[in-house]
Amino acid sequence: MSPLETFIASPWYAAAMAVLIVAGFAHGTMGFGFPLISTPVLAMMTDLPTAVLASLFPNLAVNLVSIVRGGNWRASIVRFWPVSAYVFVGTIAGTRLLILGDPEPLKLLLAAMIVAYLLQSRLGGLDGSWLSRNPRTSAAAAGLAAGFLQGTVNVALPPLVIYFMALGLEAVAMTQILNLCFIVGRATQAVTLGVSGRLGWSTFVATLPLTFASLASLAVGLRMQGRIRPQVFRRMLRAFLWAMAVVLAAQVARHYLR
Repeated sequence: MSPLETFIASPWYAAAMAVLIVAGFAHGTMGFGFPLISTPVLAMMTDLPTAVLASLFPNLAVNLVSIVRGGNWRASIVRFWPVSAYVFVGTIAGTRLLILGDPEPLKLLLAAMIVAYLLQSRLGGLDGSWLSRNPRTSAAAAGLAAGFLQGTVNVALPPLVIYFMALGLEAVAMTQILNLCFIVGRATQAVTLGVSGRLGWSTFVATLPLTFASLASLAVGLRMQGRIRPQVFRRMLRAFLWAMAVVLAAQVARHYLR
């Protein structure tokens, strides 16, 4: 049995279902966050490549629904599609590293990306004029970094959020272009894993219940938008993510010290 098949046959599969339900709900209420929640927790239950495979199709489905919400999504895509093209290139390189490299250091990278996301608000006051004066270079830097992180640790959010915040992009447009980049990254990741023999029809079928559960909770989260006080929810999410970063770092330390 493959690592993914072993994971699906284990009691952890039910726990993974619960994790993706929570992640889908959070994504629905905020517009993003599904991989940021799901990948670290799944990586605690199994190895990082298996966590990526288990959440790949649920991620694709959630991002596809998210990108068309909010209206005027075509305008956002026309303006920022080059960023998603660079995400494509970076994801290929990152996924190859995920396939060939030692997955344990990648857990530490994932923990670092969570911390970067949690601290990105401190970068909100950065002067975005350099980005405006150098649109191609800045788009390439943000897209390639996000794609590489997408391919390796399944979390592309931090560099993209920092980039679009510095540009002063409004919330709806940011959510749409973020989800476009996520879709490009996930699809590229899927093709790269498929070519390497790590992904096939059996993976899609095995994770189909996870996909349906994620979409159902996403729908509930979308309905709850506006009813949950954003400040309360974000405080809870931040506390949870800090805990995940600490646990992932501890797992890597235990792996190399034992």
